[in-house]
Amino acid sequence: MIGETIGKYKIVEHLGSGGMAEVYKAHHPGLDRYVAIKVLHSFLATEQDFLTRFKREAKAVAALRHPNIVQVYDFDLDKERDIYYMVMEFLEGTTLKVRLQELDQKGERMSLEEAVRITEAVGEALAYAHQRGMVHRDVKPANIMLTVDGDPILTDFGIAKMVSVSGLTASGAMMGTPAYISPEQGLGRTSDERSDIYSLGVVFYQLVTGILPFDADTPMGIVMKHISDPLPMPTAVVPDLPLGLERVIARVLAKSPDQRYQTVADFLADIRRAVAGQDITPPPAELTVVSTSLQETISAPLPGFISPETPPPAGPPAASPRRRIPWLPILLGGAALMAVIVLGVLALGVGQFGFFLTDATPSPPLVSSPAPDLAATRLAALEATISAPTPTGTASPDPTATLTPTPVPDLTATALAQCVYSMEITDDVGVWPSPLAPGRSFTKRWTVKNNGTCPWPDDCQLVFVSGEQMGGPDAMAVPPLQVDEEWEIQLDLAAPGADGTYSGVWQVQDAAGNALGDDLEVAVRVGPTPTPLPPTPTPTPEFTPTPQEPLGMSVPAFSGPCVIDVWAGTWGGTLAWSVWGGTGQFYYFVGGVGADAALPGPAWEFTTQTGRSILVKFFTTSAPASLLAPLPEGCCEGVEGRWVSPEGYEVVWRSVNYNQSNCP
Repeated sequence: MIGETIGKYKIVEHLGSGGMAEVYKAHHPGLDRYVAIKVLHSFLATEQDFLTRFKREAKAVAALRHPNIVQVYDFDLDKERDIYYMVMEFLEGTTLKVRLQELDQKGERMSLEEAVRITEAVGEALAYAHQRGMVHRDVKPANIMLTVDGDPILTDFGIAKMVSVSGLTASGAMMGTPAYISPEQGLGRTSDERSDIYSLGVVFYQLVTGILPFDADTPMGIVMKHISDPLPMPTAVVPDLPLGLERVIARVLAKSPDQRYQTVADFLADIRRAVAGQDITPPPAELTVVSTSLQETISAPLPGFISPETPPPAGPPAASPRRRIPWLPILLGGAALMAVIVLGVLALGVGQFGFFLTDATPSPPLVSSPAPDLAATRLAALEATISAPTPTGTASPDPTATLTPTPVPDLTATALAQCVYSMEITDDVGVWPSPLAPGRSFTKRWTVKNNGTCPWPDDCQLVFVSGEQMGGPDAMAVPPLQVDEEWEIQLDLAAPGADGTYSGVWQVQDAAGNALGDDLEVAVRVGPTPTPLPPTPTPTPEFTPTPQEPLGMSVPAFSGPCVIDVWAGTWGGTLAWSVWGGTGQFYYFVGGVGADAALPGPAWEFTTQTGRSILVKFFTTSAPASLLAPLPEGCCEGVEGRWVSPEGYEVVWRSVNYNQSNCP
């Protein structure tokens, strides 16, 4: 693609490849600057709901503003090539991965001061993102850039969730990189901020020791060690490491998310205390070993399998007696090999398990080398159990409990697993008037529709996720809409106290924090309000307007070029129209006829988020709002029209629906 143009950007150099994208250096001639373009692999575009997921996550990433997070400028679709791409700031420097490789080749280790500095910078970036509802899911040295000044910059925010390929997530596959993956990610469970904290802990361990805490010949072997092996203490590698730092590392790499640091801020605070020589409370001993419940999960027998410790069932004796001791080493090896397969199948109701390696070329699900005979016996028993007919009953598989001999699949859970929960915004009512006076109360409304395949769960919420909250709620309950059912969302808000342009984002989320559809955005401009035109005197009953011709108005159109702010992710302009006929005294409104909707003239200036359309109705009247409002029922419906009051006042209206492609 060198020399080709994508959108406004000319490709000048190939920077690298990954499992999800190719990265290029490109030039923006209009701004005369270089950018980095991440071109996502074309196979991702065929995945279900990818476009919706791409727009939602890219928009959220573009809203992040932190000195240690790479800035995203733009995201779009190249229709000719059918590829999606993200445009980011171009950083001169190298990755932390390359830096560690260079140190290893020299037989050196990073200084403790530099290790702490890098960890603090990346941790502060994660803390900022976590406060805004963003989880990285793939923290590793390859995603940490070091600028020429040595400043750490975290990259690839949101990419893992953006490309959460349906075929993988449905089968219990993991998003992340095995060497830095958290145990819960390795088990295919839902991950949250604490998974990022664990991955940052692995990076910190590697920075201070020069090696990874867990290594194996295969990716699956590494994941199994994260899940089940005790943590090798860093002082075994660096004997002079402060005891306090070792205690910090032991806690941040706890197997259970509940026993780890719950926030990045707590993790960084303990690092600073340990470096300063302050006492750090030692973590419980069980943090560094395999939990009892996890060990039971790994070693639990499959249905229909007779373990060496279990007496055989009554019946005819076997041809030869069972020998107990020779099976033990096979059991231990086979159990470890089958643990992840068992968990993935039972928890999610499917028979495959795979990895999504974010810094390697995508590959089919990994297949391990042939297992011992006992492992094959266990797998065969599992497959037989899954395929067995189930005339009645239900069961709720629990991946942490010992399996019973006769489980019955939960048919309801199986059906729900096929559900697609989705939301469509069918109406996005703008904020009027614009601009708002500082501190002024206003209402924002949307109408949303359940366009998925199943009713929404009972525990969905409308959640504030980023931007300016403007007095809105942190969360509010959402009714469990039936398929194709609509619901009007109303937020009572207040304009910020200072002039400027502001935006806030809410999402309809399920209990796991997954957004059901596009963001619900509030974009307002705060500033001096225009002086309204003086109302005309109330006419006497004998007065009847006698227009020479009916009042009319043109279709509102852009009166000048649009303003596109790539930094703020907004676009806007001024829509204006002309008027003729009538009595010669005109009044102008947007969104409705009322004092709050009045305009000083036949023009309206707006600003909205990139990608948003403007659906607005404008009014021209021959009388002020005090003589017209409220308008009678049935008035002013449709795209355009004219209505005359019993007193002879005229109201004409026009609706427009414009997006950024209509900009002059």
